[in-house]
Amino acid sequence: MMNKFFSALGSVYRQPVTALLSISLSLNLLAGYYLIFLQTTTFAVFFNSNNNLYNWLSIGMTLVNSWLFGIAITLVSLVWQKRQAQPDSMGNSVLGAVFGAISSGCPVCGAWLLPMLGIAGSLAAFPLQGLEIKALSILLLGLSIQQTSQTLSGSCNTKQASLLSRDKNYFVLRLDRKTLLANKSLLIGLISVLIVYYLPQLPAQFRVSFAATRTPFTTNSGETVNQGTQNPNTTELLNQINPPTGYTLKARYGDVGPKILQAGAIDLERFQQLYQRSGQPLTSKQLAILTQGLDEPITITKQNSYFLLNFFWALGLTNKNPILDQGEMTKYGQDKIGSFASTGGWTLGTKPATELYSQTPIIKLTPEQQKTVQRAAEATYRPCCSNPTSFPDCNHGMAMLGLFQLMAAQGASEEELLTTAKYFNAFWFPQQYLDIATYFQAKEGKTFAQIDPRLVVSEQFSSGRGWSNTRKWLANNNLVQKSPNGGGGCGV
Repeated sequence: MMNKFFSALGSVYRQPVTALLSISLSLNLLAGYYLIFLQTTTFAVFFNSNNNLYNWLSIGMTLVNSWLFGIAITLVSLVWQKRQAQPDSMGNSVLGAVFGAISSGCPVCGAWLLPMLGIAGSLAAFPLQGLEIKALSILLLGLSIQQTSQTLSGSCNTKQASLLSRDKNYFVLRLDRKTLLANKSLLIGLISVLIVYYLPQLPAQFRVSFAATRTPFTTNSGETVNQGTQNPNTTELLNQINPPTGYTLKARYGDVGPKILQAGAIDLERFQQLYQRSGQPLTSKQLAILTQGLDEPITITKQNSYFLLNFFWALGLTNKNPILDQGEMTKYGQDKIGSFASTGGWTLGTKPATELYSQTPIIKLTPEQQKTVQRAAEATYRPCCSNPTSFPDCNHGMAMLGLFQLMAAQGASEEELLTTAKYFNAFWFPQQYLDIATYFQAKEGKTFAQIDPRLVVSEQFSSGRGWSNTRKWLANNNLVQKSPNGGGGCGV
């Protein structure tokens, strides 16, 4: 195997023209991966969100993938020159590059290409958070290089036994040892696609966490605190951002749950199965919220934050609203509505997300209430990306939009919406908001409750780039802490 690989390297790098072509292809693909990477994260967010093992494995595998792609495509071009082209070899090279592209995001939110390819969820939904996709990419490119190298050396029979042939008016599928071996690269490519599509459906217990490890915490006096136990300041901050008794709104659930079910936004059986698999089965109260409605104030806690995220995601996605009909979600055209994480990633309805999108008037707002929602949505950002709630392209944004509409319909003011966003974001993004709380306590001596909600949820602090800058300031001052709460990704 290695002899064939080195033979392939010789074929590519022996001539300056082919060597230059290979290097150019590799660099161009690497640049493409970098641009895709910037769609979901920054390097600061990436390095701070994952441990060093994941970071360097991801970067190393991306570099190897780009290098192999340059070699593979150059070899294919040499084979074509000899008129011995093998379509499945070329196909695996391209498929390898595509796999590299969809795994070029950050598992905090996930590559934006995933929903565009019909793969629901985010990189965090994969057992190894996308590393397995990179490994498959390298495998496919290696297979392509091996096959084209054999063809160039004349040791490969380019006339393959066909899996599918035509006999008069019928197509005949031939599955025997001869046809399977002759078409193994095609079959491996198809199997790889199936693996990528079905891996996110594995239960949560099969997933490996690559979250960043705890870093030593240093107080302003320079004293290093033992991280074997919770530092009192850390505990106090965590209790501020995620109150042990939860955060209660003035808004009530009402009959929104049954209306969501009636609209087809939630398939109750699949919804229950999701939480059963995640180890958080729905409580009797949560089932009542969905099936009967509940005239009770909404309280978010560590225990129900995941339930509320998907509940309000379904509401925001389905409820008819001008922000969805005329806002940023439509700027790429109506035919692209299903390509966002907040639409393509919603797989828990009885209908496709594109049929649910802004279709049912579950909550009706007055013109003044709509203005309140619009202003609050434009002012509220989320740390998984750099978009406001008025552009709800991921689940957190769509859930916040649904929550805002429910609150506004019940008379909440813009300031109440922003305060609610401050605390809901803190439950959905505990690490990022622990960083923000630490920053304000260290720099201005303010508790989390004392910080202006409009400032906390603004682009300056709550966007991906804003949080990254805050994290950088903490690192420069030895104030980085690790939240014990995981939060959630941008998938169901």
